[in-house]
Amino acid sequence: MNTLLANGIDLVFHVAPLHYLPFIARSGLLKSKVTLRDEGFSESHFRSKSKHLDSQRGFGDYIHLSTIGHPPILKAKLAAGFPHVCLSIQATILNGTEFDLCRYNVAMSRQLRRNDKPGFAEGPANGQYYDDQQIPIARTELEQQQLIQARNGEMLEVLVKPPLALPENTRVSVFSSEDREKATSVLEQLGAEWTVSLANAPGYKARDHYSSACDQFIDMCLDDNSWKGNGLEFDRI
Repeated sequence: MNTLLANGIDLVFHVAPLHYLPFIARSGLLKSKVTLRDEGFSESHFRSKSKHLDSQRGFGDYIHLSTIGHPPILKAKLAAGFPHVCLSIQATILNGTEFDLCRYNVAMSRQLRRNDKPGFAEGPANGQYYDDQQIPIARTELEQQQLIQARNGEMLEVLVKPPLALPENTRVSVFSSEDREKATSVLEQLGAEWTVSLANAPGYKARDHYSSACDQFIDMCLDDNSWKGNGLEFDRI
């Protein structure tokens, strides 16, 4: 059973820098860090603050989705003037797919089960520890039902094994008219028939030098299908 749909959660979301949209749209897939490394993407492709933490905590080979469209990481990036997008995906995409739920930010949590420390307590409101993971998750149907009910609409991370093929009804939310023009152009050039919508983000304005760097990155990515980036990342807040 898809426990998200069963509890009225119809959409899941994925946040990414705007300049990564060509990679996502070209493949039509979301991929984990493990997959991207195997495909030849360098360490500079990943967020510098968190690129190793997922793996160290036992979550390296997951795609990270969210049950809310404006998670804290998106708010922080937009507040700093970094162009980002949020992909809105129908939760039906997870029908027949195994996924885990986590109430904590895997990369940012500081309370971990390691070095003889107990970490978060197991239970209906937190989940259970599995394998070598240092943060509890909800994996079984019962655990997920309990966690969703305990969180009562608060954000959950949805952890999916890669790859995840994006459906035609994927929506790309952007947060300024300028970013909408860029995202629309990317999708048109790559033949991705996703909808681009302008979402509200009070106070967001892309910094000029970030916007210029984003434009250059996108142009290079569209010009060369084999290009895998130049080290640009928006993780310097």
